Amino acid sequence: MPLLLALLLAALSVLVSAPRAAAHAQLLESSPAADSVVAESPTSITLTFDSAVQAGYTTIVVAGTDGTSYSDGAPTATDREVRQKVGRLPKGLVQVTWRAVAADGAPLQGRFSFTNDDQTAPTQPPPRPSASAPASGAPSAAAGADAGDSADWVWWAAAGGLSVVAAAAVTVLVRRSDTRSRG
Repeated sequence: MPLLLALLLAALSVLVSAPRAAAHAQLLESSPAADSVVAESPTSITLTFDSAVQAGYTTIVVAGTDGTSYSDGAPTATDREVRQKVGRLPKGLVQVTWRAVAADGAPLQGRFSFTNDDQTAPTQPPPRPSASAPASGAPSAAAGADAGDSADWVWWAAAGGLSVVAAAAVTVLVRRSDTRSRG
């Protein structure tokens, strides 16, 4: 019976001390869409999130295959939508790399690409070799969106440690109680 009580209290302490699941903002869509082909050069890139982001902490870099940035000024944010004006984009693959901070303070980042097939667009220079280029595969629009979850293990470790301490304390108290009642 005392062991059952100790286990029950330990389980209860884990439930009480467990962190709440925090759903951070996520990228819902982009315009142009990731991996799309556009027939007309866009004048801006729009990112739409499932919740608000902090305007002052958002960056969007729109670059050609040679690494030239075509971003024009700072992005503007309205609640869940962020817009980045761009200069005249070249024909071919265009890479969009973004970073934002959710309203809850969680950092977000990702990248995606689309193809500009505007026949009137200037031709891009050939790609420059880059040590930071991804090895293979298309980047995801939501890559790194869960970067803010990296500290969750601390809460779980603390909850587990607290549970062990609580179980040990209850066990000691129950054994002392049993020893006193027998003696």
